Amino acid sequence: MLNARLALALALALSSQAAQANTPPPATRPYVIAASDGGALLRLATGAQTCPSATVDGVSLPMAERSPPRQFPPRPSASGSAAAAPSAFPLRVCELTLPRGAKQASVVGQPVPMIPATVRRIVLVGDTGCRLKQADAAWQACNDPQAWPFAQVARAAAAAKPDLVLHVGDYHYRENACPQGNAGCAGSPWAYGWDAWNADFFAPAAPLLAAAPWVVVRGNHEECARAGQGWWLLLDPHALAPNAACADPAQDGDANHTAPYAVELGGGARLIVADFAALGEKALQGAALDRYRADAAQIRTLARAGDTNFVTAHYPFSAVVQKKGKLEIGSNAIGDAFEAADRVPALPTVTAMLAGHVHMLQVAVVRGRPVQIVNGFSGTQEDAPKAPANLAEARAAGAPAALADVFSQFGVFGFGLLERLSDGRWRYSAHDQHGKTLYSTIIARLP
Repeated sequence: MLNARLALALALALSSQAAQANTPPPATRPYVIAASDGGALLRLATGAQTCPSATVDGVSLPMAERSPPRQFPPRPSASGSAAAAPSAFPLRVCELTLPRGAKQASVVGQPVPMIPATVRRIVLVGDTGCRLKQADAAWQACNDPQAWPFAQVARAAAAAKPDLVLHVGDYHYRENACPQGNAGCAGSPWAYGWDAWNADFFAPAAPLLAAAPWVVVRGNHEECARAGQGWWLLLDPHALAPNAACADPAQDGDANHTAPYAVELGGGARLIVADFAALGEKALQGAALDRYRADAAQIRTLARAGDTNFVTAHYPFSAVVQKKGKLEIGSNAIGDAFEAADRVPALPTVTAMLAGHVHMLQVAVVRGRPVQIVNGFSGTQEDAPKAPANLAEARAAGAPAALADVFSQFGVFGFGLLERLSDGRWRYSAHDQHGKTLYSTIIARLP
């Protein structure tokens, strides 16, 4: 009997080893990101020993290694969000710059979406991760798809058949360990390594990564003191420089900032991407003020007269919010960068500004300003209502006459959709996690 048991145990062990040997290494789904130089980047994070080759228009092209598996040393979060702990990224990040004009591509047997010459449908998502933060006593139920529905939002957004996906920032929210006894988030990975990044973003976003290429905006949660290491390895559309991986706190100043760039949408439209993640709420001064004023000047240059120009940054430029009982238009230091006395940049050639950060859906029309769309309602635990639901509420709260319209909604999760109409105008619509339309408007900047 003993020998039979030993034989069975040995057989099971050998069977397990064989199964493990035949199991493919873990990997993300291959995904495409609009590059900062106007091209497109094919990326894949894999547990394989080498990077694979991709097939582009029938030609085999080797992917380059963006980063080997690595572990960053412990560093405390400047926001007090997470304990000092190593951040492990055991996967190899591979990358290929797709040739301009390429029509189709695939890697590891999976086709990848390409950016069309004329983009007609853009899905907007933002503030997508599951919020686990001890400082705010915020314990979102990551295990409950109703309380954290980003996977469902991603499926519904993919069903909208976008040509492009725009994420307006804040991908990672699992900053502290779920409290013992809390079934809603029990077992969740946390801190800033691959396991939390995968749970918060790559796994639930898989259908949307397969549906269309992405434009990625950096949020304040992706600053170096927070999830910046994963941002640089996995998502940032720039080359990975030695001083730009958030590995050394002494180099965070460089790693926390990149210059604005434009993504061409075809037909006289473009999307200008600004990295204002480290801008914050405090007034700017000194070198920081100079840096962001240079960014503002670059945005003005990129926003060509006669085009339909959209600007996207994580912080909203002209959201209508209430702070300490007072209604404000604009709520951070962006106005300092643009030298606007009322903290709302004019940008005369920009049609609309696309942002997140505030966990809500809002469309605000201020005369003489670009339309502000806040698309921060795609998964993260929403904020308590701090904005007027409509223009009547805004007027009652003392809104200036320049505010021509505002729509705000809380308590719902979903995504936005920008659609190019046949007459050249653009329509923004908001949809819940099931795809139901919540709001729709033609984007029209008022003089």
